[in-house]
Amino acid sequence: MRLIKLSLAAIVAVGALANLASATSLEEAIKNVEVTGYARYRFDSQNAKLASFEDTDNEHRFTSDIDFKAALDDRFFGVIGFRYDSVDSSGENVNSKTMVGIDDRGEDSFGQTFNIRQFYLGYTAGNTTVMAGRQVLGTFFTDDMVGTGIKVLNSDISGLTLVGMAFDNLQDDSDIGSRAFILGNAKATLDPNTGEISGKLEYVTDRNLYGVAAIGSYDPVSFQLWYSALDSVAQLYAADVTLGANLGDVDLSLQAQAAGSSMWANSARAVAYDSTQVPAKYEMVDLNLDDATFLAAKLGAKGFGFDGSVGYININTKDNGYSLISFEDQGGFITAGEDLLDYTFINGDLSAYFVTAGYTFANKVRVGADYVGMRVVYNEIKNIEPSSTVDAYEAVARVDYKYSKKLNFKAWYSYINGDNETSDNQHLRFEARYNF
Repeated sequence: MRLIKLSLAAIVAVGALANLASATSLEEAIKNVEVTGYARYRFDSQNAKLASFEDTDNEHRFTSDIDFKAALDDRFFGVIGFRYDSVDSSGENVNSKTMVGIDDRGEDSFGQTFNIRQFYLGYTAGNTTVMAGRQVLGTFFTDDMVGTGIKVLNSDISGLTLVGMAFDNLQDDSDIGSRAFILGNAKATLDPNTGEISGKLEYVTDRNLYGVAAIGSYDPVSFQLWYSALDSVAQLYAADVTLGANLGDVDLSLQAQAAGSSMWANSARAVAYDSTQVPAKYEMVDLNLDDATFLAAKLGAKGFGFDGSVGYININTKDNGYSLISFEDQGGFITAGEDLLDYTFINGDLSAYFVTAGYTFANKVRVGADYVGMRVVYNEIKNIEPSSTVDAYEAVARVDYKYSKKLNFKAWYSYINGDNETSDNQHLRFEARYNF
């Protein structure tokens, strides 16, 4: 028998040919793949006025989430999701973040500007689906936050979906108002001039999140019941009930919500800027954490091209402590306006009412407006910020253009006015979005 010696290049070539011979064709590989997501461009121009200074910020933001779902067999499926997200300062290139590579931190702590946002395996048996891996949490208390864990959905009961989940490695999203809470007794070193902290610290996103829910729809009533536990920080609960009715060509709806937080932690620390000192400096302050309750109701109507709603919101904190109602962004809570209301960092007692109205032309263009009036009795922060009562309102003008089923444009202008030397803010946004 004669031995044949192959060079390294020849061995690689033979291996590649062997793999190609047994490889799945591209057509076969993608025929069972579902693609969902969006590509979005935003331009934001914001102007904030305080008693002592004025700041203007203009930004371009490019964002795209694309998820690929592939059926692995009759019961298993896999999902991988990619995200591109960059915010570039308008008028200057020094803060451009459209690069991908070294020293590229991206936005909202997803990782780099281009990164893998979701990566999980799913299994379906009957009316039960189990998903394990890196995925969007999808709770009532979060918006688009991701974490690593497991989620179980069951719909054995007609019209009712039961949910259970457990997550860790939570995304440190900028829409988390409590993200600055420093937990535990870890020692921290603070630079009084810059506010930068060093040391081994623990924040709320370092804890695990668990949750259960029941989501039902029995015409004309739909409801959601949620409970989530943020390990050693807080328990969050919410109930949402919506009643719908039709009177001729007019659709009516009444939505009511009750929610709250029960704080496990008694206190936290945070960095505050003390302008009362000369010179002014940053220092670490203690914050008392306590329970909070949330009540809201919204009445809506839609017909003959017109739509409108009126609503009321009330938030109370116990014993003047700091708390949260929603963990990340506004979650599934009743809200209005764009920038005034924030449920992720509660530092006072709040009451607000809102009115919205709009008209849609030819099912394409909607012109609308929001008005939100708010009063807050803020809690005292040590001796740096005394307790105070602030009245503020937000007025929003909107235009939405539905060019096609998948391509939409919108623009809005928000103006916030507050008394007691609080900030006046103007915010203009233009957005173009394509949904896959």
